[in-house]
Amino acid sequence: MKMTVLGCGDAFGSEGRFNTSFYLEEGNRKILVDCGASTLIRLKQLQIPVDQTDTIIITHFHGDHYGGLPFLMLSNWIEYQRTTPLTIIGPKGIEEKARNLQEALYPGTTNVIDSMDINYKEYEESRWVQHEEIGIYAQKVSHAPPSNPHGVKVKIGEKVFAFSGDTEWNDSLIDLAEASDAFVVECNNYLEDSPGHLSYKTIMEKMNQFNTKKIYLTHMGSEVIGQPQLDLERLEDGMRIEI
Repeated sequence: MKMTVLGCGDAFGSEGRFNTSFYLEEGNRKILVDCGASTLIRLKQLQIPVDQTDTIIITHFHGDHYGGLPFLMLSNWIEYQRTTPLTIIGPKGIEEKARNLQEALYPGTTNVIDSMDINYKEYEESRWVQHEEIGIYAQKVSHAPPSNPHGVKVKIGEKVFAFSGDTEWNDSLIDLAEASDAFVVECNNYLEDSPGHLSYKTIMEKMNQFNTKKIYLTHMGSEVIGQPQLDLERLEDGMRIEI
């Protein structure tokens, strides 16, 4: 499995980083995990074909994690005349949220979604959902409750990618990391947790509970980005990683 970091920034674009979005490739599968508002721009900057993504997985309903959907939909329809199926998987209410966001950002374009072959699936809490060759596992985490926050695991073949989503400490993170090949965990702060977000200090204190081959830090604020050296690897926009 290959991961391209389209964006690993926080909601404020600290140090100029783009919104959260990870592009996973395994065989013929092309998957977006989260689709922040800058996702379409990043796909084009990195020359990744916009219309080849077959699955989009959304962790929660904040703009820096799903706000890029309307831009992506319009590009697929108008620029590429997409006819191939697209599946969008997310928390309960994903279809309504996606349609409402489309109409809010581009009034009168909801028919774009209706004209495309888009299928929606909702998570089943603490259970694997199968979509063709892709397994998706979701757990509730501790972030802003109205955003319906989740962490996810994505399995294709023998490889498992795990992502905490946005969260403060929650024992669900132990389950999400379990038996993963890579665990991407949010690290918004350096020494102190804040409501809905983790700190590097907490991650280091808890990391022995994570059964994963590799931990990567994401969603970092300026203080974490600016640290000269950390014991865990920090993601950067544009990184390409073999999982």
